[in-house]
Amino acid sequence: MIQRKQTLFLLLACILVLLFNLHWVLFAIQTLSVVLGLVTVFLYKKRPLQATFALICVLVNLAWYIAMVVLIQQGKQPEQMPITACFPLIAAILCFMARKAILADERLVRAADRIR
Repeated sequence: MIQRKQTLFLLLACILVLLFNLHWVLFAIQTLSVVLGLVTVFLYKKRPLQATFALICVLVNLAWYIAMVVLIQQGKQPEQMPITACFPLIAAILCFMARKAILADERLVRAADRIR
């Protein structure tokens, strides 16, 4: 369902994450984030599971920064990062916004079911 705003948030997060990679560890985390984002998009019939996957996607995007700090401390990564290093953070925010929209949809469906 492309017309849902959470779908657009998730797809934009996937695109942003793919635009930046430095090291194979970071690339692996980014690939996991993209796969989770795409799986989340197609779980639109199971909103609670979709919300869980969106939260996992947020955590994976934040784990990218943890891995980046570890690589910098080990000397495998330069200390100065390009401006595109903010993309995983933006992707995490987009996944979080998608999760909020998914939970709002679920509340709306539950409220409509109570009326019946």
